[in-house]
Amino acid sequence: MLIGGLPAHILLVHGVVVFGPLAGLAAVVYGLAGRTRRYLAWPLGVLALILAPMALITAQAGEQLQATRGATDAIQAHARQGDILKIAAVVFFVVVVLLLAATFAPLAERIPALVSLQRSRPARIAALTLGVLAGLFVIYQSVITGHSGSFSVWGG
Repeated sequence: MLIGGLPAHILLVHGVVVFGPLAGLAAVVYGLAGRTRRYLAWPLGVLALILAPMALITAQAGEQLQATRGATDAIQAHARQGDILKIAAVVFFVVVVLLLAATFAPLAERIPALVSLQRSRPARIAALTLGVLAGLFVIYQSVITGHSGSFSVWGG
């Protein structure tokens, strides 16, 4: 898969490198700073929605690149980290959906079934905690995957 004559993975990876940590940071701030929630809810949802398919497409492009170029030990290590990030991005999206369902009041106004979820303090606390942890993990995994990828190219 090529974009402008370059392997697609090389171009797509920049989106994951930007959206992964940004989405993770948004989830952490959303979970820890209550007064920011009304401002961060939509951006967080959009970032998570962009990150999940972008991570899947980038991983697919990376697998195709690996198949055409071969795999050193460093590339195989990067592929393993990419597989973890791919799963983490999808799980992160699900967690963000649950987080917003449990904490963002305008969403409950549109979906009446969420009112009881938002009224449950333990559910809100669990969702916020899970959101912060998922955000931290997405940041960590984005950095580790990006580092292993750059090492596989520039590490010598």
